[in-house]
Amino acid sequence: MPANPDLFFSSALSAGAILSGFCGTFLAFRLQREASYYRQVALDFDRREARDVFVGLTHFTSALLLLVLATVCAAAFGFIFPLLAVHGSNWFLARSGYVVGGMIGSLILLFAYFADELVHYRIITGRLAQDASEWKNEWWLVAIGVFAAIASIIYFAIVHAT
Repeated sequence: MPANPDLFFSSALSAGAILSGFCGTFLAFRLQREASYYRQVALDFDRREARDVFVGLTHFTSALLLLVLATVCAAAFGFIFPLLAVHGSNWFLARSGYVVGGMIGSLILLFAYFADELVHYRIITGRLAQDASEWKNEWWLVAIGVFAAIASIIYFAIVHAT
């Protein structure tokens, strides 16, 4: 159990709210996109009126299922259960181990969603290497970004280790 449960659950609540909002935003984007494949508004210029046109190309991929699961998991373990714990609930799911496990599970589902999308849209293929060979003017930005990220991790892990 953390030394200060109230501080832990307050922090978990903040992190969970951010992760839930992130997942919810992606979910709203995906649903809006699929809705536009279901039907679209078309303008009849002769009558000067709009009408719905059935398109019927909605396609719910496995990535959408992963995103829905990540959103539900983040909302439950990162928002609802910490909120109950801050309120003083002794319910078994409002314990720190469940919250940490659920939040990590949410992140795993979210990363799986991104990986699924990369595979679904064939971004992770031999073409990625071919496209990377065309990054002539941008390579220095990639190198600086990766170097700065690694340097930041090492700096804070070594200098600020407690």
